[in-house]
Amino acid sequence: MRTLIAGFGNVLRGDDGFGVEVIRRLRERDPIADVELMEVGTAGIRLAQELLTPCGRLIIVDAMTRGGAPGTVYLERVESVDSTGEVDLHLAVPSRALAVAKALGALPAEVFIVGCEPAEVDELTTQLTPPVQAGIELALRHVDRLLSDGPRPPDPVDDLRRRDEILQIMFWLHGEGLGPDVSPADILRFLDDAAAVQATLRQLVEESFAEVSPGSTGVRYRLTGLGIREGRRRFLDEFEPYLARHAHGECGSADCSCHAGGAECRGPG
Repeated sequence: MRTLIAGFGNVLRGDDGFGVEVIRRLRERDPIADVELMEVGTAGIRLAQELLTPCGRLIIVDAMTRGGAPGTVYLERVESVDSTGEVDLHLAVPSRALAVAKALGALPAEVFIVGCEPAEVDELTTQLTPPVQAGIELALRHVDRLLSDGPRPPDPVDDLRRRDEILQIMFWLHGEGLGPDVSPADILRFLDDAAAVQATLRQLVEESFAEVSPGSTGVRYRLTGLGIREGRRRFLDEFEPYLARHAHGECGSADCSCHAGGAECRGPG
């Protein structure tokens, strides 16, 4: 799958042109297979349209106000994207372009933002301020590192193992009163690959093991009836030998009343 690097910004507004300048610097290098460069400028709808061609990884480069000193360079991984109900043909802000891509079902599995704290964006000028100009080299190193850490080819065995792990985690969280609705961040307390977790959750929804929780703030998921049964089966297959008795009085039997608040088990243990 290809990687798309997209530079946002207005080159007539000083440091707001940071993202476009980084793309221009990248174009001075030798091309890299499966890596495409795009000057988005302020017409983010072009990015949403471009993402209709499948893309495994998106790297956005843009001026980013986070309160740091001018020239500070940030690298962030986008973990969630808000939905949108309307389309603005300008979409100058990356978050709005990503929201449209999500609505179109074209959001890549991995999205990163390389940003730089601007010093001046209100003056009519094509020149970057010295701190932001100096930040370009660090931004290029961030991009290089992301490209060198390219995604591994998918391993079907790893995919199945991860799906089972997430089913077990969601079942356990539900049983501990921390569900039924869980966020990707809840699962990332146990697993450390955010992109893989997001992809697996989408797969669980497609296979009817999970569903997107209605009316929740942010994207949260819950197990369906099928998912609960499969999660219980996988959880007990993995842990039942060690669950003769829980510290809070529950046992490892899936059908025991102690899981539903009944009397404490009196079995051996």
